[in-house]
Amino acid sequence: MRRGLFLLVPTVLIALAVVPAATANKPDREPVPGPDDVLLDQCAFPVLAHIEGIEIHTTFTDRADNVVKLFGVFPGNTLTLTNVETTKSITVPATGSFQARFEPDGSGSVMVTGHGPWVPNPITGEPGIWYQTGRVSATFDAEGNMTSIESTGSLVDLCIQLAA
Repeated sequence: MRRGLFLLVPTVLIALAVVPAATANKPDREPVPGPDDVLLDQCAFPVLAHIEGIEIHTTFTDRADNVVKLFGVFPGNTLTLTNVETTKSITVPATGSFQARFEPDGSGSVMVTGHGPWVPNPITGEPGIWYQTGRVSATFDAEGNMTSIESTGSLVDLCIQLAA
């Protein structure tokens, strides 16, 4: 057993010495402030949306500076929605992550996990402010056309809660 270990260590070191350097640049990490408040027209009444918190994006590029992966996290964020007509308001967690991967031909995939809003429903296209708890993932072709989408977890229309 010891002899095997002594042979393994030099073999691994030699292999590491002859492996070419990675073909990617160092990832770029950037905090992104929350967006400005926005007025949404997805319910039967106008809704003011306010996100509290930041996103942190980490972008991976190849040697030609083409984006190949993008990871984002939004820790501790909240979303406050206010029915402008009645001033009824709800605040929900908006925490989670996303990842996007891009192929050399321009196709790729995106996955969003955690809690957060979709406008409109990402699966059906139905109008509303849809609150995700779980995961939504999609793939797209080189022209940007979605080729598949799936959701695990739940999508709840918050317009119903704001109308009451």
